[in-house]
Amino acid sequence: MTFLKLYINSLLRNKIRTLLTLIGISASIAILFSIFSFNRGFERNIKKETEKTGLHFMIVPSGCPHEVASLILHGAVSPKFLDMDITEKLRSFREIELISPIIVTQAPNIKYDRIDILYGIEFSILKILKPYWDIEGNIPTNDYEIIIGSDIAEHYKIKIGDTLNYKGVQFRVSGIVKRTFSQEDAYVYISLKSLQKLLNKEGKASAIGIRIKNIGDLNKITEDISNKIPGIQIVTMSQVVNSLSVMATSAKILSLSIAIIAIIISAVGVMNSILTSVFERTSEIGIMRAIGASKFDIFRIIIMENILLSILGGVIGILFSVISSTVIEKFLKKFLFYLPSGKLITFEFHIALVCLIFSLFIGVVSGLYPAYRASKINPIEVIKT
Repeated sequence: MTFLKLYINSLLRNKIRTLLTLIGISASIAILFSIFSFNRGFERNIKKETEKTGLHFMIVPSGCPHEVASLILHGAVSPKFLDMDITEKLRSFREIELISPIIVTQAPNIKYDRIDILYGIEFSILKILKPYWDIEGNIPTNDYEIIIGSDIAEHYKIKIGDTLNYKGVQFRVSGIVKRTFSQEDAYVYISLKSLQKLLNKEGKASAIGIRIKNIGDLNKITEDISNKIPGIQIVTMSQVVNSLSVMATSAKILSLSIAIIAIIISAVGVMNSILTSVFERTSEIGIMRAIGASKFDIFRIIIMENILLSILGGVIGILFSVISSTVIEKFLKKFLFYLPSGKLITFEFHIALVCLIFSLFIGVVSGLYPAYRASKINPIEVIKT
């Protein structure tokens, strides 16, 4: 307890310097925690979103990379289309439980002066495909009725029975999907047939989603389909997750590079702060040596001051990262082409523990030289001066 008071008093001796050092440590640990937590949240939420699709794999045009399949799944437009005749061939595979053709496009909404994402699906299989949806109103019964996501409804202040106009065609809103906290909240769902007409793409689809009866047959069925139906490419949901993760890797690497630079600067700052403190306390340390303190005692005091400073800075950094997570995520959305819905930066004990250990490591490493210099102070020379 006596040593703890000594450590704290030493740090409080120069409050401004201690505060600036704490800010440096906190900033570097906050960045590190945010990156680790963000990466975990990114992968976790992507998996949740792909699981919500109710599909096991997607069939896309030949030559269409995994990235395009990923974007189609999350509301982006593909320039390539599949021939719907493929669905008839797919029905011959007994292992297939559900076939869901999809068209995704963007269309101007002149009335509200914005671009909407139109998602073409077959409403007859909607309850099977989206069993978790809570729909206010009804599923469309004809090609001129649509369902809208909660974000669209709130933004336009639309109610059931209102109409939206796309490319000169009026569509009545028959249902509103209650908030799912996913990309689905921002889509306008229209019948596949209607969207094909709007685009002059009758008999075409951007992709075809497939659900199979037994997930254990995934490799066999995908191989059989590839062999029997030419001109297509099959992308599984796990490949979609991997593709989206890879596409975000460059941003992650950049962020991690910034974190490493911040950590190095922080470590140098801590070393400089403690070393300056040692020089200012030369007389005090010399007197401590003269009255019986060993070199190890002095070494331990300086190291423990560093450790205390680093742990405190680490805790502050983690708390700051969690508290400001919403702001950080909004900032990242400006630089990443796609982010899954849901909270990405959350407190996880094991990530916090890793960051605290790393902060402790910074404290020990940056304190070794100042502690060594302090332990080498000669008490006789100090007393003479």
